[in-house]
Amino acid sequence: MVRTAPRTPLPVHGVVVLACWMLHGGNHVLRGTAHDLLWACNVAVPMLAVGCFRGARLPCAIALLWLSFGTPIWLLDLATGAGLISTSIFVHVVAPLVGIAAMRRFGWPPRAWVSATMASAGLLLLTRIVGSPGPNVNLAFRIHDGWERYFASHLLFLGLLLGASALAFMAVDGIARRHLGR
Repeated sequence: MVRTAPRTPLPVHGVVVLACWMLHGGNHVLRGTAHDLLWACNVAVPMLAVGCFRGARLPCAIALLWLSFGTPIWLLDLATGAGLISTSIFVHVVAPLVGIAAMRRFGWPPRAWVSATMASAGLLLLTRIVGSPGPNVNLAFRIHDGWERYFASHLLFLGLLLGASALAFMAVDGIARRHLGR
């Protein structure tokens, strides 16, 4: 078993990312939409903060991979008429930039895409267990509204969603290893 030297924690990065999450999370609580904090992008931000505080690159990499998949979906949602929650900029813009800065210091871990895919499946299961069908967080309960005619079943939809995210994670992982790896 190969062990790498522990990395120096990045507390400033962690505080910035945690502040981003607290602003966004607080906004959701005040709006009565705390359930939305289970969306993968919202879970990614405190995971990134923990990674920065601990000097642990894998949680940071998983968080960045989740954000690399979720942020374009967030942008698509905005482009198709969803309202902008002003604090979501902290999650989808500021946190990834801080995460990239942290990973430049930590280096990119090998095969992070595999861990991100497994963690995504775990988050989907957790969302299904503790969430509720109404908000359909992480699309854990039904096919996205308006897409029902394209998918024969919710299970097929979830399989394709996990497969697409795994492919996206693998692509971003390859790019990150070239530019951030050590």
